[in-house]
Amino acid sequence: MTAADPPPLPPLPEPQQSLQGFLTNAQWDALLADVNSLVLDMEALPAGEHRTQVFALLDGVDAIHREGLRRLVRLFKEGVLEQVATDPAIRVLLELYDLLPDEPDVEEKPPGKYRTIPITAAAAKPARAARFPHWLPVLKQRDELASGTAQEHDVDGQAVLVCRREEQFFALESRCARDGAALTNAILSGYTLTCPQHPGCYYDVRTGARLGSDGKIPCFPVQVDANGRLLVGLDMDFVPSLPSF
Repeated sequence: MTAADPPPLPPLPEPQQSLQGFLTNAQWDALLADVNSLVLDMEALPAGEHRTQVFALLDGVDAIHREGLRRLVRLFKEGVLEQVATDPAIRVLLELYDLLPDEPDVEEKPPGKYRTIPITAAAAKPARAARFPHWLPVLKQRDELASGTAQEHDVDGQAVLVCRREEQFFALESRCARDGAALTNAILSGYTLTCPQHPGCYYDVRTGARLGSDGKIPCFPVQVDANGRLLVGLDMDFVPSLPSF
């Protein structure tokens, strides 16, 4: 540089980056719901090369996340995992891969507020059953089931009896509370389901309660999506819809 050359300009400061990755709880819930809906759409794809490729891709991404997260968790110092697991987004991620720290089995706790996408969790700790609330389609169109009838469907390996009374739909475990007999050919009359195996054995499809007895059949939430599909909710709480009077 000669005496005639101007002095070099100082370097420009690096632009400040805005903080990213901080969603409100409502935005987080909406994100999970959107992903859950996309997974449901993929599960409804017809069998073929495209469906196979889609799930092969999901399996690959799942394997990458699982291995990376397990290596990351192994680097945590004692007590760190318990602290970071209090964040709802991190907790959902750890739940998906069964990496949550062990908790004392004092009593059954209510399910978490945050829904998770239906990805199979690693069975590293089979003694602790994890809940992964998700919706699965059972009917492509709601009108496939006529009013006053019941149909048995395999829903994620569970026998579920789907019933319709006018515009109301109900889903119950297809097993009699007396001895586990199948309810495949059960008869629906109003809200009353008649067990085909045991005379005088009746159930209220709104609650699963056995009429005149303390027996009960587990029930599942149901909903109809924007495309008219009937969905059954698994691993989530069931709240019966009953008249308020």
